[in-house]
Amino acid sequence: MAADAPRRRGRPPAGGREAILAAALELVREQGVGRLTTREVAERAGVSEASVYYHYTDKAGLMKAVFESGLEPLRAFGDRGVPEGDRTDVLAAFGRALETFLDQALPVLFAAQSDTRLREDLAAYMADNDLGPHRGVRALGAYFAAQQAAGEARAGSAQRAAAAASGHAATRQAAIDAPAAVPA
Repeated sequence: MAADAPRRRGRPPAGGREAILAAALELVREQGVGRLTTREVAERAGVSEASVYYHYTDKAGLMKAVFESGLEPLRAFGDRGVPEGDRTDVLAAFGRALETFLDQALPVLFAAQSDTRLREDLAAYMADNDLGPHRGVRALGAYFAAQQAAGEARAGSAQRAAAAASGHAATRQAAIDAPAAVPA
């Protein structure tokens, strides 16, 4: 009889914010942002629609939050710098951060192209907060400049390594996103 239980009043339950973000990302991937409704997000997340508004104010705020969560690993590279370790570990960490961006933030960017207001809001938000994959790339460039200055890397290796890491992450993401082969 859980369906007959009254809805809980007050502050949304813990974990609701993360469930809302995950549900919104799933729905954007499935149907794009144009058909996305806060009601569907709430149903998928298992929360009330009021919880969506409590955490994100409106649909544009929700899309900004989904986008920003995908940027977080690249932002960490920019804010905290490249983690310590050998070059292989550093590039692997950068590749994972880039994969997270491709998996979570890129679908929102693509979906926003069909919604003028959201596209403009997202562009302004990114500019105002210096958000974007350039932060991680800039940190990786600084890492390789330091490696070159220390004699640990040859000139030009930063561009080749960044291209390899980016290409690897994009290829892995394309493989994940590709539909399974349909038997003839």
